[in-house]
Amino acid sequence: MAFGRRPSTDIGTAALHILLLILFLVLLGTGLRIASDDPDALWLTVFDPILPMEHLWYWHLVSGAALAACLGAYVVYVTRAALTARIRFDSARLHAIWRGGRPRLAAINVAAVWLLLGSLLAEIVTGAMLFWGAGESILSLHLWATWLCLACIALHVAMHAAYGGVDQALRIFRPSRLRAGSAPPDLAELLAEQLRHRRSSDQPSPPMPDPSAIDGGANSLQSHPLASGLVIAALVAGAALGAEDLTRPVLPIRAIAHGDAPTIDGELSDPVWAKATTVSVMTTQGGDFGGSHQSRVEIRALHDDKFAYFAFVWEDPTRSLKHLPLVKDRDGWRIASTDENLVDESVYNEDKFAVLLSPGGLPLIGAAIHLASRPIAGRPPASSGRGLHYTLDGSILDVWQWRASHGGRTGYIDNCHIGAPGAGHAAQYTGGFGLDPGPKAYQPNFVGDPTPTSATRVHPRRLPKDPAAMREAMGRLTDATNESESEGARWWMTVSESVPYSSAADAAIPVGTVMPGVIVEEATKSGASDVRGFGRWAAGRWTLELMRRLQTGSSFDVDIKDGVLMWVAAFDHAEKRHTHHLRPVRLHLK
Repeated sequence: MAFGRRPSTDIGTAALHILLLILFLVLLGTGLRIASDDPDALWLTVFDPILPMEHLWYWHLVSGAALAACLGAYVVYVTRAALTARIRFDSARLHAIWRGGRPRLAAINVAAVWLLLGSLLAEIVTGAMLFWGAGESILSLHLWATWLCLACIALHVAMHAAYGGVDQALRIFRPSRLRAGSAPPDLAELLAEQLRHRRSSDQPSPPMPDPSAIDGGANSLQSHPLASGLVIAALVAGAALGAEDLTRPVLPIRAIAHGDAPTIDGELSDPVWAKATTVSVMTTQGGDFGGSHQSRVEIRALHDDKFAYFAFVWEDPTRSLKHLPLVKDRDGWRIASTDENLVDESVYNEDKFAVLLSPGGLPLIGAAIHLASRPIAGRPPASSGRGLHYTLDGSILDVWQWRASHGGRTGYIDNCHIGAPGAGHAAQYTGGFGLDPGPKAYQPNFVGDPTPTSATRVHPRRLPKDPAAMREAMGRLTDATNESESEGARWWMTVSESVPYSSAADAAIPVGTVMPGVIVEEATKSGASDVRGFGRWAAGRWTLELMRRLQTGSSFDVDIKDGVLMWVAAFDHAEKRHTHHLRPVRLHLK
Protein backbone atom coordinates (compact mmCIF):
# COMPACT_ATOMS: atom_id res chain seq x y z
CA MET A 1 0.00 0.00 0.00
CA ALA A 2 1.45 3.36 -0.95
CA PHE A 3 2.55 5.56 1.92
CA GLY A 4 0.32 8.53 2.71
CA ARG A 5 -2.76 6.87 1.25
CA ARG A 6 -5.63 5.91 3.53
CA PRO A 7 -7.34 2.63 2.59
CA SER A 8 -10.88 2.85 1.23
CA THR A 9 -13.47 0.60 -0.37
CA ASP A 10 -15.95 0.95 -3.20
CA ILE A 11 -19.22 2.81 -2.69
CA GLY A 12 -21.48 -0.21 -3.14
CA THR A 13 -19.61 -2.34 -0.61
CA ALA A 14 -19.55 0.55 1.85
CA ALA A 15 -23.26 1.29 1.47
CA LEU A 16 -24.34 -2.35 1.84
CA HIS A 17 -22.01 -2.94 4.80
CA ILE A 18 -23.35 0.11 6.62
CA LEU A 19 -26.96 -0.84 5.87
CA LEU A 20 -26.36 -4.40 7.07
CA LEU A 21 -24.77 -3.05 10.25
CA ILE A 22 -27.69 -0.70 10.97
CA LEU A 23 -30.25 -3.45 10.44
CA PHE A 24 -28.29 -5.87 12.60
CA LEU A 25 -28.11 -3.30 15.42
CA VAL A 26 -31.89 -2.78 15.25
CA LEU A 27 -32.41 -6.53 15.33
CA LEU A 28 -29.94 -6.91 18.19
CA GLY A 29 -31.56 -4.18 20.31
CA THR A 30 -35.14 -5.32 19.80
CA GLY A 31 -34.18 -8.99 20.05
CA LEU A 32 -32.31 -8.58 23.33
CA ARG A 33 -35.24 -6.62 24.77
CA ILE A 34 -37.63 -9.43 23.81
CA ALA A 35 -35.21 -12.07 25.14
CA SER A 36 -34.79 -10.19 28.43
CA ASP A 37 -38.34 -11.20 29.36
CA ASP A 38 -37.28 -14.86 29.45
CA PRO A 39 -36.83 -16.05 33.06
CA ASP A 40 -33.66 -17.86 31.95
CA ALA A 41 -32.12 -14.64 30.58
CA LEU A 42 -32.73 -12.18 33.39
CA TRP A 43 -29.09 -11.03 33.21
CA LEU A 44 -30.08 -9.08 30.09
CA THR A 45 -31.95 -6.63 32.31
CA VAL A 46 -28.61 -4.88 32.91
CA PHE A 47 -29.13 -3.37 29.44
CA ASP A 48 -32.59 -2.06 30.41
CA PRO A 49 -31.67 1.66 30.13
CA ILE A 50 -30.41 1.39 26.54
CA LEU A 51 -32.70 -1.16 24.92
CA PRO A 52 -35.77 -0.03 22.91
CA MET A 53 -39.28 -0.79 24.19
CA GLU A 54 -41.82 0.45 21.65
CA HIS A 55 -43.20 -1.70 18.79
CA LEU A 56 -40.49 -4.28 19.42
CA TRP A 57 -41.91 -7.12 17.34
CA TYR A 58 -42.83 -4.81 14.47
CA TRP A 59 -39.32 -3.37 14.13
CA HIS A 60 -37.73 -6.76 14.74
CA LEU A 61 -39.72 -8.44 11.98
CA VAL A 62 -39.47 -5.58 9.49
CA SER A 63 -35.71 -5.31 10.08
CA GLY A 64 -35.38 -9.07 9.64
CA ALA A 65 -37.09 -8.91 6.25
CA ALA A 66 -34.92 -5.93 5.28
CA LEU A 67 -31.79 -7.83 6.36
CA ALA A 68 -32.74 -10.74 4.10
CA ALA A 69 -33.26 -8.31 1.21
CA CYS A 70 -29.94 -6.58 1.89
CA LEU A 71 -28.06 -9.90 2.01
CA GLY A 72 -29.53 -10.82 -1.35
CA ALA A 73 -28.41 -7.46 -2.72
CA TYR A 74 -24.90 -8.00 -1.36
CA VAL A 75 -24.54 -11.39 -3.06
CA VAL A 76 -25.65 -9.95 -6.41
CA TYR A 77 -23.46 -6.87 -6.04
CA VAL A 78 -20.30 -8.83 -5.23
CA THR A 79 -20.93 -11.13 -8.18
CA ARG A 80 -21.80 -8.40 -10.69
CA ALA A 81 -18.92 -6.16 -9.58
CA ALA A 82 -16.38 -9.02 -9.94
CA LEU A 83 -15.43 -8.79 -6.27
CA THR A 84 -15.77 -12.47 -5.39
CA ALA A 85 -12.00 -12.80 -4.99
CA ARG A 86 -12.30 -10.78 -1.80
CA ILE A 87 -14.16 -13.53 -0.02
CA ARG A 88 -12.96 -16.63 -1.89
CA PHE A 89 -11.78 -19.21 0.63
CA ASP A 90 -9.60 -21.48 -1.48
CA SER A 91 -6.69 -23.77 -0.71
CA ALA A 92 -4.25 -20.85 -0.71
CA ARG A 93 -6.12 -19.15 2.09
CA LEU A 94 -6.53 -22.40 3.95
CA HIS A 95 -2.76 -22.95 3.89
CA ALA A 96 -2.21 -19.32 4.87
CA ILE A 97 -3.77 -19.96 8.28
CA TRP A 98 -0.71 -22.07 9.15
CA ARG A 99 1.88 -19.71 7.67
CA GLY A 100 1.45 -16.95 10.22
CA GLY A 101 1.90 -13.21 9.76
CA ARG A 102 -0.29 -11.10 7.52
CA PRO A 103 -1.40 -14.02 5.33
CA ARG A 104 -2.92 -15.66 8.40
CA LEU A 105 -4.80 -12.46 9.26
CA ALA A 106 -6.25 -12.27 5.76
CA ALA A 107 -7.28 -15.93 5.76
CA ILE A 108 -8.92 -15.72 9.19
CA ASN A 109 -10.73 -12.60 8.04
CA VAL A 110 -12.24 -14.39 5.05
CA ALA A 111 -13.23 -17.33 7.25
CA ALA A 112 -14.94 -14.87 9.64
CA VAL A 113 -16.84 -13.34 6.71
CA TRP A 114 -18.18 -16.72 5.61
CA LEU A 115 -19.09 -17.68 9.15
CA LEU A 116 -20.86 -14.33 9.55
CA LEU A 117 -22.80 -14.82 6.32
CA GLY A 118 -23.82 -18.29 7.47
CA SER A 119 -24.88 -16.95 10.87
CA LEU A 120 -26.94 -14.19 9.32
CA LEU A 121 -28.60 -16.73 7.05
CA ALA A 122 -29.35 -18.89 10.11
CA GLU A 123 -30.86 -15.82 11.82
CA ILE A 124 -33.11 -15.19 8.83
CA VAL A 125 -34.20 -18.81 8.45
CA THR A 126 -34.87 -19.40 12.17
CA GLY A 127 -36.59 -16.01 12.43
CA ALA A 128 -38.91 -16.93 9.56
CA MET A 129 -39.60 -20.30 11.18
CA LEU A 130 -40.50 -18.57 14.45
CA PHE A 131 -42.75 -16.16 12.60
CA TRP A 132 -44.58 -19.11 11.07
CA GLY A 133 -45.00 -20.88 14.41
CA ALA A 134 -41.85 -22.86 15.26
CA GLY A 135 -41.20 -23.94 18.84
CA GLU A 136 -38.70 -23.27 21.60
CA SER A 137 -35.86 -25.30 20.07
CA ILE A 138 -35.79 -22.98 17.04
CA LEU A 139 -35.95 -20.00 19.39
CA SER A 140 -32.78 -21.26 21.10
CA LEU A 141 -31.02 -21.63 17.73
CA HIS A 142 -32.10 -18.10 16.85
CA LEU A 143 -30.54 -16.73 20.02
CA TRP A 144 -27.30 -18.69 19.58
CA ALA A 145 -27.01 -17.45 16.00
CA THR A 146 -27.20 -13.90 17.38
CA TRP A 147 -24.20 -14.48 19.65
CA LEU A 148 -22.29 -16.06 16.76
CA CYS A 149 -23.02 -13.04 14.56
CA LEU A 150 -21.66 -10.73 17.24
CA ALA A 151 -18.51 -12.81 17.60
CA CYS A 152 -17.94 -12.87 13.83
CA ILE A 153 -18.40 -9.09 13.51
CA ALA A 154 -15.90 -8.51 16.32
CA LEU A 155 -13.41 -10.93 14.69
CA HIS A 156 -13.88 -9.32 11.25
CA VAL A 157 -13.11 -5.83 12.61
CA ALA A 158 -10.21 -7.15 14.72
CA MET A 159 -8.53 -8.82 11.74
CA HIS A 160 -8.72 -5.61 9.70
CA ALA A 161 -7.29 -3.63 12.60
CA ALA A 162 -4.52 -6.15 13.17
CA TYR A 163 -3.60 -6.03 9.49
CA GLY A 164 -3.54 -2.29 8.92
CA GLY A 165 -4.48 -0.49 12.11
CA VAL A 166 -7.46 1.81 12.69
CA ASP A 167 -7.35 3.19 9.14
CA GLN A 168 -7.80 -0.30 7.73
CA ALA A 169 -10.65 -1.08 10.14
CA LEU A 170 -12.45 2.14 9.21
CA ARG A 171 -11.97 1.86 5.44
CA ILE A 172 -15.66 1.01 5.09
CA PHE A 173 -16.49 4.61 6.03
CA ARG A 174 -14.26 5.99 3.23
CA PRO A 175 -15.98 4.93 0.01
CA SER A 176 -14.33 5.28 -3.38
CA ARG A 177 -15.37 4.74 -6.96
CA LEU A 178 -15.78 1.15 -8.21
CA ARG A 179 -13.52 0.31 -11.16
CA ALA A 180 -14.24 -2.42 -13.67
CA GLY A 181 -11.93 -5.27 -14.58
CA SER A 182 -9.24 -4.63 -11.97
CA ALA A 183 -11.39 -3.66 -9.05
CA PRO A 184 -9.68 -1.83 -6.17
CA PRO A 185 -7.70 -4.53 -4.37
CA ASP A 186 -8.88 -5.76 -1.02
CA LEU A 187 -6.82 -6.89 1.96
CA ALA A 188 -7.76 -10.54 1.44
CA GLU A 189 -7.39 -10.70 -2.34
CA LEU A 190 -3.99 -8.98 -2.29
CA LEU A 191 -2.62 -11.43 0.22
CA ALA A 192 -4.07 -14.34 -1.71
CA GLU A 193 -2.23 -13.08 -4.81
CA GLN A 194 0.95 -12.81 -2.77
CA LEU A 195 0.56 -16.40 -1.61
CA ARG A 196 0.02 -17.67 -5.13
CA HIS A 197 3.13 -15.78 -6.26
CA ARG A 198 5.22 -17.25 -3.43
CA ARG A 199 4.17 -20.78 -4.32
CA SER A 200 5.56 -20.29 -7.87
CA SER A 201 8.71 -18.42 -6.89
CA ASP A 202 11.01 -18.02 -3.93
CA GLN A 203 11.40 -14.34 -4.71
CA PRO A 204 9.91 -11.79 -2.29
CA SER A 205 6.38 -10.70 -3.01
CA PRO A 206 5.90 -7.44 -4.84
CA PRO A 207 4.68 -4.48 -2.80
CA MET A 208 0.92 -4.21 -2.32
CA PRO A 209 -0.50 -1.83 -4.95
CA ASP A 210 -2.24 1.37 -4.06
CA PRO A 211 -5.94 1.27 -5.04
CA SER A 212 -5.84 4.92 -6.03
CA ALA A 213 -2.90 4.25 -8.37
CA ILE A 214 -4.96 2.00 -10.67
CA ASP A 215 -5.47 3.70 -14.03
CA GLY A 216 -9.08 4.76 -14.13
CA GLY A 217 -8.87 5.47 -17.86
CA ALA A 218 -8.20 1.84 -18.71
CA ASN A 219 -11.37 0.66 -16.98
CA SER A 220 -15.03 1.45 -17.17
CA LEU A 221 -17.71 1.05 -14.57
CA GLN A 222 -19.46 -2.31 -14.38
CA SER A 223 -23.03 -2.20 -15.67
CA HIS A 224 -24.82 -1.01 -12.56
CA PRO A 225 -23.97 -3.82 -10.09
CA LEU A 226 -25.45 -1.82 -7.19
CA ALA A 227 -28.66 -1.21 -9.12
CA SER A 228 -28.87 -4.94 -9.82
CA GLY A 229 -28.46 -5.65 -6.12
CA LEU A 230 -31.21 -3.19 -5.23
CA VAL A 231 -33.57 -4.85 -7.68
CA ILE A 232 -32.94 -8.21 -6.00
CA ALA A 233 -33.47 -6.57 -2.59
CA ALA A 234 -36.84 -5.26 -3.73
CA LEU A 235 -37.82 -8.71 -5.02
CA VAL A 236 -36.81 -10.41 -1.75
CA ALA A 237 -38.73 -7.84 0.31
CA GLY A 238 -41.78 -8.21 -1.92
CA ALA A 239 -41.62 -12.01 -1.63
CA ALA A 240 -41.46 -11.74 2.17
CA LEU A 241 -44.51 -9.47 2.31
CA GLY A 242 -46.39 -11.65 -0.16
CA ALA A 243 -45.61 -14.82 1.81
CA GLU A 244 -46.92 -13.18 4.99
CA ASP A 245 -50.15 -12.22 3.28
CA LEU A 246 -50.70 -15.61 1.62
CA THR A 247 -50.04 -17.63 4.77
CA ARG A 248 -51.95 -15.42 7.22
CA PRO A 249 -54.09 -17.68 9.47
CA VAL A 250 -57.83 -17.17 9.13
CA LEU A 251 -60.45 -18.57 11.54
CA PRO A 252 -63.83 -19.14 9.84
CA ILE A 253 -66.71 -18.57 12.29
CA ARG A 254 -69.42 -20.69 10.71
CA ALA A 255 -73.09 -19.83 11.04
CA ILE A 256 -75.42 -22.27 12.83
CA ALA A 257 -79.06 -22.28 13.84
CA HIS A 258 -79.78 -20.91 17.29
CA GLY A 259 -81.20 -24.25 18.36
CA ASP A 260 -77.95 -26.01 17.44
CA ALA A 261 -75.79 -23.91 19.76
CA PRO A 262 -73.31 -26.02 21.75
CA THR A 263 -73.62 -26.54 25.49
CA ILE A 264 -70.86 -24.56 27.20
CA ASP A 265 -69.42 -27.21 29.50
CA GLY A 266 -65.79 -27.70 28.46
CA GLU A 267 -66.51 -30.73 26.26
CA LEU A 268 -66.56 -30.90 22.47
CA SER A 269 -69.13 -33.70 22.37
CA ASP A 270 -71.81 -31.52 20.73
CA PRO A 271 -72.22 -32.62 17.09
CA VAL A 272 -72.31 -29.01 15.93
CA TRP A 273 -68.57 -28.65 16.60
CA ALA A 274 -67.96 -30.97 13.63
CA LYS A 275 -68.99 -28.06 11.40
CA ALA A 276 -66.20 -25.85 12.75
CA THR A 277 -62.80 -25.44 11.09
CA THR A 278 -59.80 -25.99 13.36
CA VAL A 279 -56.96 -23.48 13.29
CA SER A 280 -53.77 -24.36 15.16
CA VAL A 281 -51.13 -21.96 16.48
CA MET A 282 -47.92 -22.64 18.40
CA THR A 283 -47.46 -20.39 21.43
CA THR A 284 -44.01 -20.10 23.03
CA GLN A 285 -41.91 -18.37 25.72
CA GLY A 286 -44.35 -19.16 28.51
CA GLY A 287 -44.04 -20.64 31.97
CA ASP A 288 -43.39 -24.28 32.77
CA PHE A 289 -45.45 -26.58 30.51
CA GLY A 290 -43.31 -29.52 31.55
CA GLY A 291 -40.12 -27.58 30.88
CA SER A 292 -41.02 -26.96 27.22
CA HIS A 293 -42.27 -23.37 27.78
CA GLN A 294 -44.62 -23.81 24.83
CA SER A 295 -48.14 -25.01 24.07
CA ARG A 296 -49.96 -25.68 20.82
CA VAL A 297 -53.48 -24.21 20.78
CA GLU A 298 -56.37 -25.39 18.59
CA ILE A 299 -59.16 -22.87 17.94
CA ARG A 300 -62.72 -23.47 16.68
CA ALA A 301 -65.58 -21.01 16.34
CA LEU A 302 -69.32 -20.85 15.50
CA HIS A 303 -72.00 -18.18 15.63
CA ASP A 304 -75.82 -18.00 15.52
CA ASP A 305 -76.11 -14.30 14.52
CA LYS A 306 -76.40 -13.32 18.20
CA PHE A 307 -73.64 -15.15 20.05
CA ALA A 308 -70.19 -16.37 19.07
CA TYR A 309 -69.04 -19.71 20.48
CA PHE A 310 -65.35 -20.52 20.76
CA ALA A 311 -63.52 -23.72 21.70
CA PHE A 312 -59.85 -23.65 22.67
CA VAL A 313 -57.80 -26.80 23.25
CA TRP A 314 -54.22 -26.42 24.45
CA GLU A 315 -51.43 -28.63 25.73
CA ASP A 316 -50.69 -28.56 29.45
CA PRO A 317 -49.15 -31.60 31.18
CA THR A 318 -50.80 -30.88 34.55
CA ARG A 319 -54.12 -29.67 35.95
CA SER A 320 -53.23 -26.75 38.26
CA LEU A 321 -56.09 -25.34 40.36
CA LYS A 322 -54.70 -23.93 43.57
CA HIS A 323 -54.39 -20.15 43.60
CA LEU A 324 -52.50 -18.62 46.52
CA PRO A 325 -54.04 -20.97 49.15
CA LEU A 326 -53.96 -20.00 52.81
CA VAL A 327 -52.09 -22.15 55.33
CA LYS A 328 -52.44 -21.91 59.11
CA ASP A 329 -49.34 -22.20 61.25
CA ARG A 330 -48.53 -21.30 64.85
CA ASP A 331 -48.17 -17.59 64.00
CA GLY A 332 -51.46 -17.33 62.13
CA TRP A 333 -52.36 -17.52 58.46
CA ARG A 334 -49.96 -17.15 55.55
CA ILE A 335 -50.25 -17.29 51.78
CA ALA A 336 -48.49 -20.22 50.18
CA SER A 337 -46.22 -18.51 47.65
CA THR A 338 -42.70 -18.37 46.33
CA ASP A 339 -42.85 -14.69 45.34
CA GLU A 340 -43.26 -12.34 48.27
CA ASN A 341 -44.98 -9.69 46.16
CA LEU A 342 -47.35 -12.28 44.62
CA VAL A 343 -47.19 -10.57 41.21
CA ASP A 344 -45.08 -13.22 39.50
CA GLU A 345 -46.06 -16.36 41.43
CA SER A 346 -45.40 -19.47 39.35
CA VAL A 347 -45.91 -22.39 41.75
CA TYR A 348 -49.02 -21.82 43.88
CA ASN A 349 -51.14 -20.57 41.03
CA GLU A 350 -53.92 -21.78 38.76
CA ASP A 351 -53.85 -22.50 35.05
CA LYS A 352 -55.25 -19.68 32.93
CA PHE A 353 -56.02 -18.86 29.32
CA ALA A 354 -56.36 -15.45 27.69
CA VAL A 355 -57.79 -14.19 24.41
CA LEU A 356 -56.91 -10.79 22.94
CA LEU A 357 -59.11 -9.16 20.30
CA SER A 358 -58.02 -6.16 18.28
CA PRO A 359 -59.77 -4.23 15.50
CA GLY A 360 -58.40 -5.07 12.06
CA GLY A 361 -55.15 -3.36 11.14
CA LEU A 362 -51.46 -4.11 10.98
CA PRO A 363 -51.33 -7.82 11.80
CA LEU A 364 -48.29 -7.81 14.07
CA ILE A 365 -48.15 -8.23 17.83
CA GLY A 366 -46.53 -5.70 20.09
CA ALA A 367 -48.37 -2.37 19.87
CA ALA A 368 -49.69 -2.79 23.42
CA ILE A 369 -46.64 -4.50 24.93
CA HIS A 370 -43.93 -2.34 26.48
CA LEU A 371 -41.04 -4.32 27.96
CA ALA A 372 -39.06 -2.31 30.49
CA SER A 373 -38.89 -2.00 34.26
CA ARG A 374 -40.38 1.53 34.04
CA PRO A 375 -41.90 2.07 30.58
CA ILE A 376 -43.70 5.33 31.39
CA ALA A 377 -41.79 8.30 32.78
CA GLY A 378 -43.50 9.76 35.84
CA ARG A 379 -45.65 6.66 36.43
CA PRO A 380 -45.05 3.76 38.81
CA PRO A 381 -42.84 0.95 37.53
CA ALA A 382 -44.35 -2.33 36.48
CA SER A 383 -45.25 -4.32 39.58
CA SER A 384 -43.67 -7.41 38.01
CA GLY A 385 -40.57 -5.50 36.90
CA ARG A 386 -41.03 -6.85 33.36
CA GLY A 387 -43.20 -4.35 31.50
CA LEU A 388 -46.73 -3.05 31.01
CA HIS A 389 -49.68 -3.43 28.68
CA TYR A 390 -51.12 -0.16 27.33
CA THR A 391 -51.87 1.53 24.02
CA LEU A 392 -50.10 4.73 23.01
CA ASP A 393 -53.16 6.22 21.32
CA GLY A 394 -55.68 5.11 23.94
CA SER A 395 -57.46 2.66 21.63
CA ILE A 396 -59.20 -0.28 23.32
CA LEU A 397 -58.18 -3.91 22.94
CA ASP A 398 -60.50 -6.59 24.33
CA VAL A 399 -59.12 -9.29 26.65
CA TRP A 400 -60.92 -12.36 28.03
CA GLN A 401 -59.19 -14.25 30.81
CA TRP A 402 -60.37 -17.65 32.00
CA ARG A 403 -59.02 -18.71 35.38
CA ALA A 404 -59.31 -22.32 36.48
CA SER A 405 -60.43 -21.52 40.04
CA HIS A 406 -62.17 -18.15 39.69
CA GLY A 407 -65.18 -18.99 37.54
CA GLY A 408 -66.99 -21.03 40.18
CA ARG A 409 -70.22 -22.69 39.16
CA THR A 410 -71.36 -19.74 37.02
CA GLY A 411 -68.60 -20.02 34.40
CA TYR A 412 -67.53 -16.42 34.99
CA ILE A 413 -64.63 -15.22 32.83
CA ASP A 414 -62.76 -11.97 33.43
CA ASN A 415 -63.75 -9.44 30.77
CA CYS A 416 -60.79 -7.07 30.58
CA HIS A 417 -59.35 -4.45 28.30
CA ILE A 418 -56.09 -2.72 27.40
CA GLY A 419 -56.22 1.02 26.87
CA ALA A 420 -54.40 4.23 27.77
CA PRO A 421 -52.21 3.99 30.90
CA GLY A 422 -53.94 5.09 34.07
CA ALA A 423 -52.62 6.62 37.27
CA GLY A 424 -52.86 3.38 39.19
CA HIS A 425 -51.57 2.20 42.55
CA ALA A 426 -47.80 2.13 42.90
CA ALA A 427 -47.78 -1.33 44.52
CA GLN A 428 -49.96 -3.00 41.88
CA TYR A 429 -49.58 -0.79 38.82
CA THR A 430 -50.89 -2.43 35.64
CA GLY A 431 -50.51 0.36 33.06
CA GLY A 432 -53.52 0.26 30.71
CA PHE A 433 -54.73 -3.23 31.65
CA GLY A 434 -57.85 -3.58 33.79
CA LEU A 435 -61.21 -5.26 34.31
CA ASP A 436 -64.22 -3.85 32.50
CA PRO A 437 -66.71 -2.01 34.74
CA GLY A 438 -69.17 -4.27 36.52
CA PRO A 439 -69.50 -6.60 39.49
CA LYS A 440 -66.85 -9.22 40.11
CA ALA A 441 -67.78 -12.82 40.78
CA TYR A 442 -64.93 -13.46 43.20
CA GLN A 443 -62.61 -11.91 45.76
CA PRO A 444 -59.34 -12.94 47.36
CA ASN A 445 -59.66 -14.72 50.68
CA PHE A 446 -57.56 -12.18 52.54
CA VAL A 447 -58.08 -8.57 53.53
CA GLY A 448 -56.01 -5.80 51.98
CA ASP A 449 -52.83 -6.03 49.93
CA PRO A 450 -49.88 -7.91 51.42
CA THR A 451 -46.88 -5.65 51.92
CA PRO A 452 -43.43 -6.55 50.58
CA THR A 453 -42.11 -6.98 54.14
CA SER A 454 -44.84 -9.40 55.17
CA ALA A 455 -46.29 -10.56 51.90
CA THR A 456 -47.25 -14.00 53.07
CA ARG A 457 -48.81 -12.99 56.41
CA VAL A 458 -52.47 -12.13 55.95
CA HIS A 459 -55.79 -11.76 57.72
CA PRO A 460 -58.35 -14.18 56.19
CA ARG A 461 -61.57 -12.76 54.85
CA ARG A 462 -63.64 -15.91 55.45
CA LEU A 463 -63.25 -19.34 57.04
CA PRO A 464 -64.88 -22.63 55.99
CA LYS A 465 -67.97 -23.68 57.91
CA ASP A 466 -66.83 -27.28 57.67
CA PRO A 467 -63.01 -27.46 57.40
CA ALA A 468 -63.09 -31.25 56.88
CA ALA A 469 -65.54 -31.00 53.96
CA MET A 470 -63.48 -28.20 52.41
CA ARG A 471 -60.34 -30.26 52.81
CA GLU A 472 -61.98 -33.15 50.97
CA ALA A 473 -63.20 -30.85 48.17
CA MET A 474 -59.64 -29.69 47.46
CA GLY A 475 -58.46 -33.25 46.82
CA ARG A 476 -54.79 -34.18 46.98
CA LEU A 477 -52.47 -31.59 48.53
CA THR A 478 -49.11 -31.29 46.78
CA ASP A 479 -46.44 -28.64 46.30
CA ALA A 480 -45.06 -30.28 43.16
CA THR A 481 -45.74 -28.44 39.92
CA ASN A 482 -45.33 -31.63 37.89
CA GLU A 483 -48.34 -33.29 39.53
CA SER A 484 -51.97 -32.64 38.69
CA GLU A 485 -54.67 -31.69 41.15
CA SER A 486 -57.26 -34.41 41.71
CA GLU A 487 -60.09 -35.00 39.23
CA GLY A 488 -63.11 -33.00 40.36
CA ALA A 489 -61.11 -30.99 42.91
CA ARG A 490 -61.98 -27.35 43.50
CA TRP A 491 -59.79 -24.74 45.09
CA TRP A 492 -62.43 -22.08 45.60
CA MET A 493 -64.94 -21.57 48.39
CA THR A 494 -68.43 -20.10 48.08
CA VAL A 495 -69.91 -17.50 50.39
CA SER A 496 -72.61 -19.91 51.56
CA GLU A 497 -70.14 -22.58 52.68
CA SER A 498 -68.00 -20.11 54.62
CA VAL A 499 -68.34 -17.61 57.46
CA PRO A 500 -66.74 -14.21 58.03
CA TYR A 501 -63.47 -14.42 59.90
CA SER A 502 -63.66 -14.33 63.67
CA SER A 503 -61.20 -15.24 66.41
CA ALA A 504 -63.61 -17.83 67.81
CA ALA A 505 -64.05 -19.57 64.44
CA ASP A 506 -60.31 -19.40 63.85
CA ALA A 507 -59.54 -21.01 67.21
CA ALA A 508 -61.51 -24.10 66.19
CA ILE A 509 -59.35 -24.64 63.09
CA PRO A 510 -56.19 -26.69 63.75
CA VAL A 511 -52.66 -25.64 62.77
CA GLY A 512 -51.72 -27.07 59.38
CA THR A 513 -55.12 -26.45 57.81
CA VAL A 514 -55.11 -25.42 54.16
CA MET A 515 -58.02 -23.51 52.65
CA PRO A 516 -58.72 -21.91 49.25
CA GLY A 517 -57.45 -18.44 48.48
CA VAL A 518 -60.52 -17.58 46.36
CA ILE A 519 -64.08 -16.75 47.45
CA VAL A 520 -66.69 -16.94 44.67
CA GLU A 521 -70.31 -15.87 44.49
CA GLU A 522 -73.04 -18.46 43.89
CA ALA A 523 -74.56 -16.23 41.19
CA THR A 524 -73.66 -13.03 39.40
CA LYS A 525 -75.74 -10.50 37.52
CA SER A 526 -75.69 -11.11 33.79
CA GLY A 527 -74.99 -8.37 31.27
CA ALA A 528 -74.73 -7.90 27.53
CA SER A 529 -70.94 -7.92 27.60
CA ASP A 530 -70.56 -11.05 29.75
CA VAL A 531 -68.19 -13.80 28.69
CA ARG A 532 -69.13 -17.23 30.04
CA GLY A 533 -67.11 -20.42 29.76
CA PHE A 534 -66.03 -23.70 31.32
CA GLY A 535 -62.78 -25.60 31.05
CA ARG A 536 -61.97 -29.28 31.56
CA TRP A 537 -58.58 -30.96 31.73
CA ALA A 538 -57.87 -34.51 30.59
CA ALA A 539 -54.82 -36.40 29.28
CA GLY A 540 -52.53 -33.39 29.19
CA ARG A 541 -54.92 -31.00 27.45
CA TRP A 542 -57.30 -28.28 28.58
CA THR A 543 -60.55 -27.76 26.65
CA LEU A 544 -62.25 -24.41 27.14
CA GLU A 545 -65.62 -23.49 25.64
CA LEU A 546 -66.85 -19.92 25.91
CA MET A 547 -69.51 -17.65 24.46
CA ARG A 548 -70.06 -13.91 24.04
CA ARG A 549 -72.42 -11.70 22.11
CA LEU A 550 -71.20 -10.61 18.69
CA GLN A 551 -71.99 -6.98 19.59
CA THR A 552 -72.20 -5.91 23.23
CA GLY A 553 -72.61 -2.13 22.95
CA SER A 554 -69.78 -1.61 25.45
CA SER A 555 -66.96 0.82 24.65
CA PHE A 556 -64.58 -1.59 26.40
CA ASP A 557 -65.35 -4.47 24.01
CA VAL A 558 -64.37 -5.23 20.43
CA ASP A 559 -67.26 -6.46 18.29
CA ILE A 560 -66.78 -9.90 16.78
CA LYS A 561 -66.87 -9.37 13.01
CA ASP A 562 -64.85 -9.85 9.83
CA GLY A 563 -61.25 -8.66 10.05
CA VAL A 564 -60.93 -8.68 13.83
CA LEU A 565 -57.55 -10.03 14.97
CA MET A 566 -57.15 -12.63 17.71
CA TRP A 567 -54.19 -13.72 19.80
CA VAL A 568 -54.25 -16.42 22.49
CA ALA A 569 -52.04 -17.12 25.50
CA ALA A 570 -51.75 -20.02 27.95
CA PHE A 571 -50.57 -19.86 31.57
CA ASP A 572 -49.22 -22.94 33.35
CA HIS A 573 -49.67 -22.37 37.12
CA ALA A 574 -48.36 -18.84 36.59
CA GLU A 575 -49.63 -15.37 37.40
CA LYS A 576 -47.83 -13.45 34.65
CA ARG A 577 -45.70 -15.72 32.48
CA HIS A 578 -47.81 -16.84 29.56
CA THR A 579 -47.08 -18.17 26.10
CA HIS A 580 -47.65 -16.00 23.05
CA HIS A 581 -47.51 -16.10 19.26
CA LEU A 582 -46.49 -13.39 16.80
CA ARG A 583 -49.09 -13.64 14.07
CA PRO A 584 -52.75 -13.07 14.89
CA VAL A 585 -55.62 -15.18 13.68
CA ARG A 586 -57.96 -13.13 11.48
CA LEU A 587 -61.67 -13.77 12.15
CA HIS A 588 -64.01 -14.38 9.21
CA LEU A 589 -67.75 -14.74 9.81
CA LYS A 590 -69.51 -17.07 7.39
